[in-house]
Amino acid sequence: MAKKTPEQLAQEFEGRKAKGLAKGGAAFWPNIIANAVLKLTQQRAEITPETLIEMIEREAPTLEITVRSGAAEAVARLKQAVAKGS
Repeated sequence: MAKKTPEQLAQEFEGRKAKGLAKGGAAFWPNIIANAVLKLTQQRAEITPETLIEMIEREAPTLEITVRSGAAEAVARLKQAVAKGS
């Protein structure tokens, strides 16, 4: 079996790390939507898919990387639900 170069090992590690972050972040999307709903309720704002998406996208850059991938998943699922409903 041939030995892998350091570049190949680094590339494989980055791939595994990205896959792990995506899997870990995917678990956060229901909580992210729930938190957005709670914040909008507290503000007595109208809760629509558009306002949820806007709030999540606005707050996502401030989150840690794993939770940020969950926010992206939440936005994708909300957009998918809106598309199915149309």
